[in-house]
Amino acid sequence: LSACGGTSQLENDDDLDQQVGTWKTKLAKCSNKDHLDVVFYNVENLFDTQNDPLKNDDDFTPNGRNEWSKGRYEKKLINLSRVIQSIDHGAGNAAIIGLAEVENRAVVENLANTILPNGYGVVHQESPDQRGIDLALLYRKDMIKRLDEEFIRIEFSEQGYTSRDILYFKGQLNDETIYVFVNHWPSRRGGQKETEHRRLDAARTLKKRVEKLQRKDQDAQIIILGDFNDYPDNKSLTSVLKAKPKNSKSKRELVNLAYELEMQDKGTYPYKGDWGMLDQGIISDNLMDGIGLNICEETLEIHWKEFFLFYDKKYKEYKPNKTYGGPKYYGGYSDHLPIVLHFKTN
Repeated sequence: LSACGGTSQLENDDDLDQQVGTWKTKLAKCSNKDHLDVVFYNVENLFDTQNDPLKNDDDFTPNGRNEWSKGRYEKKLINLSRVIQSIDHGAGNAAIIGLAEVENRAVVENLANTILPNGYGVVHQESPDQRGIDLALLYRKDMIKRLDEEFIRIEFSEQGYTSRDILYFKGQLNDETIYVFVNHWPSRRGGQKETEHRRLDAARTLKKRVEKLQRKDQDAQIIILGDFNDYPDNKSLTSVLKAKPKNSKSKRELVNLAYELEMQDKGTYPYKGDWGMLDQGIISDNLMDGIGLNICEETLEIHWKEFFLFYDKKYKEYKPNKTYGGPKYYGGYSDHLPIVLHFKTN
């Protein structure tokens, strides 16, 4: 197993499970032909090798700091596709895949065709992000009919600041309509408190759109995915978006499936020995009512396999085997673990 900063084989599956904090979703109730997966994956800087003068992508060119060659790009596509193909024991039931940190539509299409040739429709639009990274959504064309899409501009209070738009997708699965929002909120670079207002603005923008949707359709089945750069118990998610733990009694609530995992110190992104639950899945509570499309076991899965992890001897912890650490090339996968929401239809 290739490791960042050293090579070490994984030592014990039980220790690994405890370290990574994986919540092994019970799939017994989902193991039928009507089981499908919804995935979110921050893929860590999926750039092509071409210099785009309108983007800050100079590092990801053959002559740039990262020496980003065609070979490295193609290896990245294969690596990411292996991760996604390994979900649900390779059953290939990923009906929807939300992606963060993609440069443009071309890289998304290349990844989609590497996962399943001609199998996925692509939703993407260039965003005003300062780093030149976007969001995208893939949907299985044989499972879901695309009804609508939109890219929602975040209303920032900080003059001149820009970030990724929020991706909105409306689709039809059999006779059910689903509404999906994909997010990658502003980072904490510069300090959590110093940058919190940006994530609060993102939460307000999303909440405004969700409330508008629920006023129009009080039974709207909503799935919110993303790297929020905040944790499930932070103000942006609890107080502004009002995404709560699953035991809330209120009607038409948003339920954060990642909340319990965060309380158990589990996560998708490691930082100096701590795992943070930055990547989250939030659903409307009618996806837990036992009627029609429903979430399995009222939780989500933090997905990992041995092949895309390494053991960091310095911090004595398992981590995602990423592509780069600064300018150093490791040839891995991503610095985040993907999350999976397992659904069943009754």
